[in-house]
Amino acid sequence: GFATMVDGYGRGFHKSLGNSIEFVEGADSAEADVIRWMCARQNPTENLQFGYDKADEVRRKFHLKLWNVYNFFVTYANLEGWTPQSNRKPARPSNILDKWILLRLNQTGSLVSGFLEKYDAVGASGEIEKFVDDFSLWYIRRSRERVGPAKESEKDANAFYVTTHYTLLTLCKIMAPFTPFMTDTIFVNLTKGDSVHLTDWPDFAEAPRGMPEADRKLIEDMEKIREIVEKIHAKRKESGIPVRQPLARAKVYGQNIKISKEILDLACLELNIKNIQFLGGSDKIELDTKITPELKEEAEVRELVRKIQEERRNLGLTLTQKVDVSLEKLPVNNKLIEWMTKKAQISGIKKGKFKVTKHP
Repeated sequence: GFATMVDGYGRGFHKSLGNSIEFVEGADSAEADVIRWMCARQNPTENLQFGYDKADEVRRKFHLKLWNVYNFFVTYANLEGWTPQSNRKPARPSNILDKWILLRLNQTGSLVSGFLEKYDAVGASGEIEKFVDDFSLWYIRRSRERVGPAKESEKDANAFYVTTHYTLLTLCKIMAPFTPFMTDTIFVNLTKGDSVHLTDWPDFAEAPRGMPEADRKLIEDMEKIREIVEKIHAKRKESGIPVRQPLARAKVYGQNIKISKEILDLACLELNIKNIQFLGGSDKIELDTKITPELKEEAEVRELVRKIQEERRNLGLTLTQKVDVSLEKLPVNNKLIEWMTKKAQISGIKKGKFKVTKHP
């Protein structure tokens, strides 16, 4: 159905050029799901470039991104002994991230259904790709602290597992026509059912017309804050200030908008900035680059945690195994000590040459 399939350099496949790829060999090497996704994402009026390097790029940017979400969920669910009570949609989520990803899931499912009714695989796969980006790069990224040994709340951790489980199952259903093998592997493992291909297509509320104003605003605000986060990250990079160094304030000009405290808190955590102010005027971003002793110590503790985690990996420890640590300099702030102890699963800390050992 494409204009023609060509190699990575835009040349036709010919034995005389030595660039021919036999189909079964290509499917075995590049994987059928990857080739199917490449075809689904391609405008059928244009030439489709195919090569193993192109396939690897698609696998890395899409398939591995989703697989890493699944792997994160399974790893921590098994670690904490979490098992689903049902496969139904979570009722009345209280965490803003859970609310948002479920709204995005419904929105995506509705749009994919509409595109497939019109035989538009490009439009449908494009919406799925956007959702997987949201799922991986924002929902999971901002939910990492909600689970595992350092989690703050058992109830919130359970909400994460319920939401992620349901989202993965529903996503597998709408992706099944595009990537039948990976989705079936994930679905069967999570449900112990026969196959994702034997399930019904999910029902989705019509979006965006069927969406309440508050839900639409949440989706719009989350999209807006992510754009702002990207700009502030870029400003940090331009200023040569790593994310592990906390900053007191960021001023965002030209964005005199009202965003809920819950969403702003997510941005502050992502950026490691204590406060974000939105002001009128021309578009620009100003960072408060003054590093107080307190901010400096917080950055030092974050770096210590990174080093301790690296030593934990070198020791081959599990996520729940405790360690004893000796530090050349102990933090002054007791709250930072408490945070470090919980984050790095430390049993005891003493002063001395830096060393990490397995706790007996």
